[in-house]
Amino acid sequence: MINAIGVRYAQALFDMAKAKNQVDTQLAELVKVQVIFREHQSLVRALQSPTVPSPVKKSILQKVLTGRVDANTLHFFYVLVDKGREVYVDSVVDSYKELVRQSRDEVKVVVQSADKLDASLIQQVEASMKSYTGKKVELEFEVVPELLGGLVFRIGDRIIDGSVRHQLNQIHERLAKAGAAAVGG
Repeated sequence: MINAIGVRYAQALFDMAKAKNQVDTQLAELVKVQVIFREHQSLVRALQSPTVPSPVKKSILQKVLTGRVDANTLHFFYVLVDKGREVYVDSVVDSYKELVRQSRDEVKVVVQSADKLDASLIQQVEASMKSYTGKKVELEFEVVPELLGGLVFRIGDRIIDGSVRHQLNQIHERLAKAGAAAVGG
C-alpha cells in the first residue's frame, strides 16, 4: 500500500538513483530486500517493534543484508530505521516501482478474475488496456472466485468492474428500487 511517507522516501531514493543512472539497479535491490523481508517475517516484526532499539535493528539489517545488497541500499535502510520509518518498507518499494513506471510512461493494471486466464485472453486484456490507457501496461493478475465471472480492472485509483457479481448487485439494486416504488405508489 502506497502512502505519503513511502512516496517521499521513494522519491528521494529514485532521484539519487536517477542521478547515478542506476534506476533499474536500485529497483532490483529494493525488490531483493522486499523478498527477503517476506521470507523472514520474524525479521520484519523485529524491525517494526518499537521496543527494539535502533542500533539493534541496524545490526540485524547489517547481518541479513550485507553481501546481498549494495552499500547504498543498506545505508538507505539505516536511514529508515534512524527516522523510525521501517514500517513503511513495502510502501517505499511500491512507490519506487510506481516512479519507475511513470518515468517510462507505463501503468500498472491489476486484473481480477474468477479463474486463471488463458494466454490468448491475457493478450487481449493487454492490448485492450494498452489502447485504453495509451501507455505500456504492466499486468498483475489476481484470482478472486467471488467475482463469479467477468473481469475487474484497477488502474491507479480507477476501477472498471465488469464482474458478474457486480452486475448481479446492480440488478438487485434496481429490483429493490422498483419494488419500493411499486409499494409506495
